[in-house]
Amino acid sequence: MTIEWTAIDDVIAAIEAFLRERGIAPDDMLALESANSVPGALTLLALLSRGASFAFLPAPVSTAPAQPLPRFLRHRIRVRSPLAEGKGDPVSLLRPETFLEVRAIEDHRPLPQGSPLRRDRLLLRTSGSLDSPKLVVHTHEGLLGNALNAVERLCLDGADRVLIPVPLAHMYGLGAGFLPALSVGASIALVEGANLLRYMERERSFRPTVAFLSPNLCTMLLRPRSAPGHYRHVVVAGDKLSPEAFQEAEALYRRVVNLYGSTEMGVICAADPRETEGPRAVTVGRPLPGVALRLDPQPGSAEGDGSPGDIRCAHPHGFEGYVDGDGCPLAGDAAAQAGWYATRDLGRLHPGGHLEVLGRGDHAVKRDGRLVMLAEVERALERLSGVERAAVVVAGETKRGRGIVAFCTPRAGADIAPGSVRRACQESLPAYAVPDEIRLLPALPLLPSGKLDRRALQRSVSASHSPHEASPDHGHRPS
Repeated sequence: MTIEWTAIDDVIAAIEAFLRERGIAPDDMLALESANSVPGALTLLALLSRGASFAFLPAPVSTAPAQPLPRFLRHRIRVRSPLAEGKGDPVSLLRPETFLEVRAIEDHRPLPQGSPLRRDRLLLRTSGSLDSPKLVVHTHEGLLGNALNAVERLCLDGADRVLIPVPLAHMYGLGAGFLPALSVGASIALVEGANLLRYMERERSFRPTVAFLSPNLCTMLLRPRSAPGHYRHVVVAGDKLSPEAFQEAEALYRRVVNLYGSTEMGVICAADPRETEGPRAVTVGRPLPGVALRLDPQPGSAEGDGSPGDIRCAHPHGFEGYVDGDGCPLAGDAAAQAGWYATRDLGRLHPGGHLEVLGRGDHAVKRDGRLVMLAEVERALERLSGVERAAVVVAGETKRGRGIVAFCTPRAGADIAPGSVRRACQESLPAYAVPDEIRLLPALPLLPSGKLDRRALQRSVSASHSPHEASPDHGHRPS
């Protein structure tokens, strides 16, 4: 389904009339549930142009547990998926009743009349990769400012053809991809329920110049094939590509732009696709204009000694705060109240101000009195010839300290065993950082955003035995 730029205003007007006819007032708080689709994107734009306050949420999927809707929202707007066409009337963009479903939310508890949440607010839910999802509040003005701030760094213009397979209901797809591309008048293609085949089909028909990819999809697309000549660059955010995958992707797509951001801050750093030198494979570029970073030394390290530091960010277009299911503010980080937001990531600054993100600050353990960055263990595993992807979690206690369990997926055609992987780790990692247990999986679990679902891995470890000081052959093969 496609729409020309000149027809967008008519569709937005039709959606606004549809909402009025159903008694939805401008200050009614809404939930918009939509997958990546043209009707969903147009409904999003209609709510933004209306100055509505709404939570933008991914369409529910049967494979994921349903998240309760906040009680201060009054109506749920669901966008019918074009993939479901053939079930009911055909979708017509000028007839919103063919793609929109509106229902009142049960147990609704209205906010006070003077609540700032009632107008010009967009709420997004964090991914919940490491902890419970939170509701993040952005102003419409801040959301637009964030998007415009990313345009120049990402080198977007009206001649671009931008392909977005990552969810619009997450800040990466919305604030880094869709809104910046929209602001310059680029052609935009959305991929719903993105997988390898759907992406490649859309790639062939749309011939994008820029694409916004998750690391997992980017890695899958590296299977041997001819290099598409129409790309200028691809943007990758979330979990880091291995240096080998980065080089393969650059050979295929001409340039890879690593991007770093969060649901709360939007785009924080991004590489410049015009730059060809520097540590581009391991860094996420420099902060965007107006964005300031600082690295707070960890206990036991001194400022400026090269040790990893906790990343804090001051952003001119950051979020307002968190709210609970009743719309009440949640207490945030004390430093965020002073203008600095704690990203909870560890980082290191390279010459020229390029930031290397090393992993979550709570994704590290002490063993033999040494700090082990689990992200560095993952990178060491992914450098092994037979390992495609790796993820590491902690569980139980060993003689060295907290136990480390590594999950690995094999490369296509590779025949690896837990014991051989662990022996290879003993050659490339210090003894205190070698995983106690290796588990092989055909694929790692992912969240709808494309991020690794570490909580699922942690649950699987907790449900089995605790790791112990393992023999070299200790591990599990995939079932």
